[in-house]
Amino acid sequence: MASPQQQMSMDDLPGDVLSNILTRLLARQLAQMRCISKSLNSFLSQSSFIKSHLQRSIRKNDGVLLFFNYKFSFRDARSLTARPSRSPDLELTDFIKLPINLQSKNTYGNVIGSVNGLICFTYGTVHELTFYIWNPSLSAVLTLPPSSFATNDYNMVGIPPRFGYDPKTDDYKLVKVTRDKPLASSPDTVAIDCDPKSVYKVEIYSMRKGFWRLIPKEFPSHILKNMSMHQTGFCVNGLDGFLHWFYFSFSLPGFSKTIVAFDLGEETFRVMPLPDSLKKFDNQQVLGGLGGKLCVMSCVFIVGCEVWVMEEYGMAESWVKHHVFQVVNGEIIPYGFTFQNEFLFEDANYHDEDSELDCSFSLYHPVASTTKCFEICPGSKNVVEYVDSLVWVAPVEGEVNCCSFSQLKI
Repeated sequence: MASPQQQMSMDDLPGDVLSNILTRLLARQLAQMRCISKSLNSFLSQSSFIKSHLQRSIRKNDGVLLFFNYKFSFRDARSLTARPSRSPDLELTDFIKLPINLQSKNTYGNVIGSVNGLICFTYGTVHELTFYIWNPSLSAVLTLPPSSFATNDYNMVGIPPRFGYDPKTDDYKLVKVTRDKPLASSPDTVAIDCDPKSVYKVEIYSMRKGFWRLIPKEFPSHILKNMSMHQTGFCVNGLDGFLHWFYFSFSLPGFSKTIVAFDLGEETFRVMPLPDSLKKFDNQQVLGGLGGKLCVMSCVFIVGCEVWVMEEYGMAESWVKHHVFQVVNGEIIPYGFTFQNEFLFEDANYHDEDSELDCSFSLYHPVASTTKCFEICPGSKNVVEYVDSLVWVAPVEGEVNCCSFSQLKI
């Protein structure tokens, strides 16, 4: 019989108590604890615990926005700015440890998307790009293997890659659409492909399986590919297992904007219409998720901004205008929505002659009708909302344990 003075070990705690304690720790601390014992390593590796820790990180409301320069470089710390959403005037220096092995000359990166604490981006030169999946919480970077079709700024012009989470298979997937022959246009310009014979191949990388697959489904041929790959935006994808693009369809007497959706579980495309008032392609608009539903924030001249929500996914008649808010300082560029359902936008006319800062962003809270403003160094931005995450970047079949985790070099 155990002595009354005998101390209880961590292994003796009930699972729910242990989970309640450990979910309060940072991902980096938990990663270090995986080497304490086999039983603890097994507990911390459970999908249910990783999801519980992630949900708690989101609920804590300690969001941090990461602002990446367009064509950022890991050699330049100024390419990335971290600002807490609660205190936007505070800049978090050294908050994110940048990958050292990517800090080479004549290379640049572009953020593709961020889901559950994983940031997907390309990095390399204009002629040869490599995909990466990065968990800043764990200082881990996964280098994706080459796909069947070349990855560069020329053959991906017009259809930007998308990164998302598939809840049906508990898998993170990267969708890459590549034209069979590169377009004869600059990667920095909008690509317009009106050739009816154009064929776009669709490849999917599964992080669970660790390899690329070419799927038989082609990108909808009746959609006019007319979008620059390097668009600024709030890089959050994968709403309930779906990825989305804005595209323009051609029908007399002119163009109209529509949404192309990709089901990560079924691996099929579908086209969904916008509300009639949003089909004009001259308005600044951005897709996003609000309360788990697909939504569009649109800048309307004089009126300000409108936020439309699709109450029933895929049903055109379910679009409802939920919010309208005034813009005090003139023209704005909508960016997206945070985990706390705040609206992020940029003041397009902001300029401070007394400061090097030349860019102003704002977070608008629709319930409290309050706005938080903060200034960022100039340069086109892609924005990621950072969340502390234990999601490993290694494929399941080859997942590393804590003792070999350093093999994911940074």
